[in-house]
Amino acid sequence: MTKIINQLEERINKSAFNLFAQKGYSRVTMQMVAQEVDISVGTLYNYYGNKEDLFLKVFKEAFNQIYNNLESIIRQNKDSYNFFSVLYDEIVRLQGFSRELMREKINHEVIQELRDHLLMLVSSLVYQAGEKGNLTISEKDQYRMMRLLFLAMHDFAREFPDDREGNIDFICRLTDKIK
Repeated sequence: MTKIINQLEERINKSAFNLFAQKGYSRVTMQMVAQEVDISVGTLYNYYGNKEDLFLKVFKEAFNQIYNNLESIIRQNKDSYNFFSVLYDEIVRLQGFSRELMREKINHEVIQELRDHLLMLVSSLVYQAGEKGNLTISEKDQYRMMRLLFLAMHDFAREFPDDREGNIDFICRLTDKIK
């Protein structure tokens, strides 16, 4: 029974993730998620009390996955190009999420919670990269750096969608100048 419940929750999260990533927060309804999973809206509300809770859950899971991927690159002493390549690809994959994070269209407390979570992850990555000598950014500039990278990568992916390599190379050169 527990396995079936876990599988349903995974299906809900996966469908919600895809819908939020494609359409953004404001254009997704709980009914759309329920239809995608082929369950009743009432069943969906048994798992998540509201759309914000669902959004927060899948957003945090997505950022945790990105964190794990980037942490692996740092542990393996790969160069900054690999790091920014993974980050860029994830931002492109999560465009609906990142758009909402930057626009603040949902509850301010939810956005702040997501930003705090993301900042904690990025701070950990920056610390690990600093320990390895790959990146040095002061604590006071970490938030600015995170915002700059996310805004630039999101904008580059939208403005220059066919130049992935050029976008990543530019970000690498920019961060080299900041060091």
